[in-house]
Amino acid sequence: MPNITTQTIEPSLESEISRIYDSYGKGDSAHAYKTLYIWAKDMSLSVYLVGNMYAAHIDDEGENTWFFPVGEDEEKRRFIEDVLKEGNLILRYVTKEDTFFLQQYFPGKFVTDPAPDDSEYIYDRNTIENLPGGGFSRKRDYVRQLCREHDMETKLFSKALLGDVRTIFDAWSKSKENYIDVMDKAATELILDEFDELDISGIVLYMDGAPSAAVLGYRLSDNTVDCCMQKTDNYLHGLQYYMRQEFSRMQPEEVTFFNWEEDLGIQGLRTAKQYMHPCSMIDMYTGRQL
Repeated sequence: MPNITTQTIEPSLESEISRIYDSYGKGDSAHAYKTLYIWAKDMSLSVYLVGNMYAAHIDDEGENTWFFPVGEDEEKRRFIEDVLKEGNLILRYVTKEDTFFLQQYFPGKFVTDPAPDDSEYIYDRNTIENLPGGGFSRKRDYVRQLCREHDMETKLFSKALLGDVRTIFDAWSKSKENYIDVMDKAATELILDEFDELDISGIVLYMDGAPSAAVLGYRLSDNTVDCCMQKTDNYLHGLQYYMRQEFSRMQPEEVTFFNWEEDLGIQGLRTAKQYMHPCSMIDMYTGRQL
């Protein structure tokens, strides 16, 4: 690692990282404190924090691989100058706006390529809840069929339901044929262990009296909720759409968008997220030192 000291991502850093993100962030999930904290173990993340800037380091991807820094322009420029000296610099989770920063301050120093695996899916509330228009007609039919053939009950997530959510997660882990490459055990355990401290809320669905699905998230901004966990114990047609509807319906009225994060390049995740017709994407890029 370059001659820069990183820290473990822990709750004592939340206020400072969140202050910088709220002032300088681009609205994405990847750079938000809660996302970094939740994924720190599974992604081997640590963080460099100084003044009005922070940058997450990916410890398992080489000594000089970082998330693009968040913060005041001059501090970001100085940081990138320093890590460039180490050579073989890779910057992940680079937004479109960040690519302009690199072009302005470091012309000819980087090649930036689209990183669709890291790009984030944004959905509007109306689409999630109502599945409007002809493009969603079959999905509406699936939801109606699900509710016709099964007794569906929705409960707000609480400590009392932790055991049921763990049961759902265990069932999902044993049968995730379309998501075999999703490595999120530590992230899921942390979400469930610290949901209260992280102000995570959501819903648990019961099918014919048995726990069947759970969707959990946290407020990313005034009008956007980040969906940090979505698990089911089966792949019945309609269940994925219905659980998102119920998750959306429990949100306060000022929430109008949902960030369903990236697809990690996993085809099952990508197909499921594309089928929901995102209203926009937060396109990500990877910058590599020339």
